[in-house]
Amino acid sequence: MHTVAVAGGSRSEVKELVQLSVEDWGDQVKFIVFDTEDNIDSNDLWEYRGYSSEEDMVREAVRSVASGESDILLKGGIKTHTLLKEVLKKEYALKKQKLLSHVALVNLPALDRHILLTDAGMNITPDDDQLEQIINNAIQVGQSIGLIKPKVALISSAENVNPKMPSSLTADRLTKRFKDHEEATVYGPLSLDLSLSEAAVASKRFTGPIAGDADILVVPNIDVGNVLYKTFLLFGDATIGGTIVGTKVPIVLTSRSDKVRSKLYALRFALMQAESNQ
Repeated sequence: MHTVAVAGGSRSEVKELVQLSVEDWGDQVKFIVFDTEDNIDSNDLWEYRGYSSEEDMVREAVRSVASGESDILLKGGIKTHTLLKEVLKKEYALKKQKLLSHVALVNLPALDRHILLTDAGMNITPDDDQLEQIINNAIQVGQSIGLIKPKVALISSAENVNPKMPSSLTADRLTKRFKDHEEATVYGPLSLDLSLSEAAVASKRFTGPIAGDADILVVPNIDVGNVLYKTFLLFGDATIGGTIVGTKVPIVLTSRSDKVRSKLYALRFALMQAESNQ
């Protein structure tokens, strides 16, 4: 059984998420809802814990995962920075990697497989060392959900190294850093079409270690990631669920504008990661 600590669980969509989760997974998942409202009772779906302030509520939700009572932390109706500020306090010892990053599981109907996208939600303009950690985080997550030697595409506008295009230079340097990596294939610069479309690969007569079959997309900055994320979501009819990784437990971050199906997908993604941690 997995236990999910929900920080700020009074919003209607959070309640719907819990309801759908119970319908899907039954007693395999338990929810502890932390909030500041006093008109919510514990029931068959969740255990409710009420607090007098948001500060107390967030602290106790984080303590729940730090103590091992819960193995997934889900952001409900609170601000992301409020939750992460508490998570990063040294007293909890929750930070496992040097850098936390955002990894999204993407289900695109146009593809016959799931892909991972990173970092579309946390690190703004990562340098080479930070991107290296972002890549390592994504590889570990990929392995946790069953990707064997994942193919990691370093996204740029084209597949050629261009001195006037910083993202291509960064991708080239990182490819060289990972050239001897035994658990993944990391390659770039690579355009989006050559990363995901075998038809584009054939049309352009491209050859390379990744040719339309990427498992993980790594973007050079949050602007590219955010645009790609929202394009997949709005115009690609994708279902996307994101988590913060690099901590001892997966942290589910959902946007207030996310549909419930995306929130459910994010929780499913976190459960897959938590399962591998056991």
